[in-house]
Amino acid sequence: MNGTLGKKAHFFQTRSDGGWRIRSAGVEDREALVTLRRALFQEMGYGDEDLLDRVADASDRYLATAMPRGEFRAWVAEAGGEVVASGGLVFHAGPPTATNLDGVEGYIMNVYTRPGWRRRGIATAILQAILHDLRGQGIPLASLHTTPSGQAIYERAGFQPSPEMRLLLESEQDARVH
Repeated sequence: MNGTLGKKAHFFQTRSDGGWRIRSAGVEDREALVTLRRALFQEMGYGDEDLLDRVADASDRYLATAMPRGEFRAWVAEAGGEVVASGGLVFHAGPPTATNLDGVEGYIMNVYTRPGWRRRGIATAILQAILHDLRGQGIPLASLHTTPSGQAIYERAGFQPSPEMRLLLESEQDARVH
């Protein structure tokens, strides 16, 4: 990787016998990516429509700048001209380690398939496209967070549970309210 985050990705495309194809997404796919991201959050239990609207607007602004710079990459599945699934990739940089001299890791996110298109191998194909991109860049580590319904896809791909711990910090203003 030579210390460069998000080197230019090569175009990726694959076809299935199931009437869908996987391709690299571009900034022109923002609307579909945001729509699927919103659906993912809804399925995760976020029901506040105002909050979902704000997240969608913020996501659109983020993608408009991060995608052209290569800081966020995405892949979509299309069927009949409609985007039916997506997956994203961001890069995290940290100090070099014994197993990762560049210190760059891939973080896979927003893998989501519309309900009517599930159980056809689409999410697995998107994951394979993302892993292909990471390998092509020489990035030795990929991580993600999963839902219980998606866990088997990642385990079949070789992902292992990790001892990661997380703390959601409140802002100082939020802490004063409590």
